[in-house]
Amino acid sequence: MKTLKILAICSLSLLAAVSCTKNFEQINHNPNKVTYGDIQASNMFEPLVYGLASSYQEHTGYWVNNLVQYTCYVSGAVRYPATYYSITPGNWESVWDAYARRGADAQHMIDLAKTEGKEDPFYQAVGLILKVQSLYTLTTIFGDIPYKEAYQQSKNMAPAFDTQEEVLNEMIADLDAATAILATAKAPLTAALDPVYAGTPAKWRKFANSLRMRILCLATGISDSYWAQIQQMIDAPADYPVFTSNSDNAKVKFQDVDPYRSAMGPTVVASFFDAYNMTEQIIGMMNIKNDEGNDIYQDPRLVIFADQKGGKWTGAQAGCLKSDMAAELAKKPAEMNKSVLWRDAMDCFLMDWSEILFIEAEGVLAGKLTVAGQTAKSLYEAAVSANIEKWAPYITFNAKYREITKAMVTEFLASDLASYDEAVAGTGLYGSAEELILSQKWLSLYWTGGWESYAHWRRTEYPILTIGPGTEANNYELPTRFGYPNYTQSTNSAHVTEALKRMGGENDMHTALDWSYKKNHGSSRHPYQN
Repeated sequence: MKTLKILAICSLSLLAAVSCTKNFEQINHNPNKVTYGDIQASNMFEPLVYGLASSYQEHTGYWVNNLVQYTCYVSGAVRYPATYYSITPGNWESVWDAYARRGADAQHMIDLAKTEGKEDPFYQAVGLILKVQSLYTLTTIFGDIPYKEAYQQSKNMAPAFDTQEEVLNEMIADLDAATAILATAKAPLTAALDPVYAGTPAKWRKFANSLRMRILCLATGISDSYWAQIQQMIDAPADYPVFTSNSDNAKVKFQDVDPYRSAMGPTVVASFFDAYNMTEQIIGMMNIKNDEGNDIYQDPRLVIFADQKGGKWTGAQAGCLKSDMAAELAKKPAEMNKSVLWRDAMDCFLMDWSEILFIEAEGVLAGKLTVAGQTAKSLYEAAVSANIEKWAPYITFNAKYREITKAMVTEFLASDLASYDEAVAGTGLYGSAEELILSQKWLSLYWTGGWESYAHWRRTEYPILTIGPGTEANNYELPTRFGYPNYTQSTNSAHVTEALKRMGGENDMHTALDWSYKKNHGSSRHPYQN
């Protein structure tokens, strides 16, 4: 039995594909060598899915929530990424490694499914989807990456970096290949290994097409022509089935047993949830106070998202000075809801039905899409309703709770927090229907989609976030990207240099990605105000 030591993959300057043997933990934590003769594509599936989901959960809690200001750190001087002080090239490297490695695993799974002659095509298709999911995350964080020449191992130790548009188009092609396979694929014999859809090809096909729509939506920041491709999907639902209910949602179901515990479960993280507080931004979007400062109405999701402290709903200022942190903490800002989120069996949401509806609402409002029998308002209200419906069951984990009813959702949609008509009139919390739709989409992405809320915010720059006086570490700008790791620059210097020149910036957190608001407008929507 031949044992192959891991080779450096300069396609993404990463260790070669780490595949599953018989030991789940060994693969995730000790990938020094792989006995390829023991591996089948089906063996790789379970650790790949759980590994990707674990990275999403861990990074959501520490990075994403702070970057897009759901939460901020005001508990002391140990960690406060919301001020961009602690984001270093070492952080860039760990994030790059996480998703480049998952992409490598997926590519190896694809190769096995195609060549071993005994695997169901199901794993080839799902491998393509998970490869796209992983590398989509990578490109939205870093920009240009290798894709066409990626994962060729010793055949190409210095692959070219593709433009962001080329990467997105290659991903569309891979998803189309996956859906073509899934249209006729049978459920695998190992369906029990699938913690997302229990081996149901039709469900994975819907996820692939929904992910396709997400990618096309991002690409509209590069060219309006991508709206036409979304319209093509809407007009041909039989060819491009997408999520049509919350039962279709792509979520990885963690369990209360090893090795399937959530990355944010209490056996893994002790005091993490106490260290980060909800921001003024998210509390202000989910809570109404009267003139005396008393809470009078809340978004039904607020008690699921957060724990109230001090008897009132209060948020902390994101990006405050270190010297002001004690004062912010003294306000007793709300914390993330540990009862819901801090559980070994907490699901990891890859993508929800509400995201499809928000994309359609945005496109209809902009005059780029037509959805039969729907308006921007009806699609927006359906999107919010779907998201509340998704979260509603999780309220049962609170010690005290009340059922979220349809009447409560109707009341919320008519409130100052969510009223479409008030946004159109400019009399509510938002100044336009566009701001309302895109801000509510940001809210719907809380703990959902990994880094998707970070991509969504940079594409639209809604809602208006706080660039506080403590963000001087990145020159008072929300990071536009993460930089390429140092080893990537040293092992593939020519192509990294070419990619940075093409993107028009340095290897820092100021270079605007091609689909972003900053790239399209030359500056941020709401720059730092002295």
